[in-house]
Amino acid sequence: MRIQLDVVRGRDKPEVIEIVAQSVAEAQARAQEQGYTVLTQRPIGFRSLHGIALSPRRAPRFDTNVFLEQLRDLLNAGLSLIEALQTLEQAATERQRLVLQPLIQRLRGGQKMSEALSADSHFSPLLVALVQASEWTSDLPQALSRHLEHEQRLAELRHRLTSAAIYPLLLVCVGSAVLLFLLLYVMPRFARVFAGMSGELPWSARAMVWWSQWLQTNAAWLAFAVSLGLAMLVLAAASPSARAQAQQRLLRWAPLRAHLRTYFLARWYRATGMLVTGGVPLPEALALSNVLLPQGLRPSGLATEQALRDGYSPAEAHARAGMTTPVAEQLMRAGERTGDLGGVLARIAQFHDAEVTRSLERGMRALEPIVMVFIGVGVGTVVVLMYLPIFELAAAIQ
Repeated sequence: MRIQLDVVRGRDKPEVIEIVAQSVAEAQARAQEQGYTVLTQRPIGFRSLHGIALSPRRAPRFDTNVFLEQLRDLLNAGLSLIEALQTLEQAATERQRLVLQPLIQRLRGGQKMSEALSADSHFSPLLVALVQASEWTSDLPQALSRHLEHEQRLAELRHRLTSAAIYPLLLVCVGSAVLLFLLLYVMPRFARVFAGMSGELPWSARAMVWWSQWLQTNAAWLAFAVSLGLAMLVLAAASPSARAQAQQRLLRWAPLRAHLRTYFLARWYRATGMLVTGGVPLPEALALSNVLLPQGLRPSGLATEQALRDGYSPAEAHARAGMTTPVAEQLMRAGERTGDLGGVLARIAQFHDAEVTRSLERGMRALEPIVMVFIGVGVGTVVVLMYLPIFELAAAIQ
């Protein structure tokens, strides 16, 4: 297997090397034996390759997670912050330099790392807060590791949700396409067979003829309506206000309300716990993590923050604002006694993540046969309508 590794040796600029090995771990070990510090690694194919081949570094866009992972590894290797950033800049593409060069200039101008990051929209407020907390403890690599772990867990949750929903969505798309093909293409051509017949036609043949004539008369209006609907969907998807309104309506829809609320609470708890573990006081951590809540839940998040500032304990503040469950409240009270509130909030987020995943998987398993039944009934009805007149005419002729 051919493995591609992003590496750096000492204070030289980063390189990309390729090693043939049985596993990623073996390739990483061989690179370390040659004096390299491995930043990232990935399999890229099975083509035979002898030795190590160097290749130019390519990055089509600025990937914040990759940048943070490489910066953390360089800092752990003993480089200073400016040296690590300069090392990354030397091997960066033009698009990456547009981010790295202003960042280095701000640091050289006397700004702190958190201040330099906050001036760039590529870096989230949560990352800025973690870096700011690390400036008090002088542990920047640990703060970067926490943020990368947070992003990895979010990516894993999104992957599980997508994997659970993709099969029912494919069923709906394929079934709808088949049904539309039968209604808009096949049925009108069947109707031409009966349109020129004289005498009394069976009711199914009359229905097909009527449908064909209606399509011919209103084809332009139908195409316009479909195009307008698609354009409105695209514009709504691109509009933040429209997406926020859609989220609020979904949060009010009974079948999804509890599951969506649990999903957003999990994100909120995880971000808050990560910030508290990083050294950010809980009220300030809530102020930063409240931006992750949808508009429908944000007032409750602000109420939780205000209750904390008014002197309530974390468990009481969350309970008064309705931003907790019975299990989460008990875990939070335990965290208050042990002093590990950040770790408790992270465990609450994991508990909610598991609950959302289980609920979605159960819902998708129940939805799949329902979707298949509806698609089968729709396609079967159209097919019967097309062939029933033929059977009736054949019976009349006999």
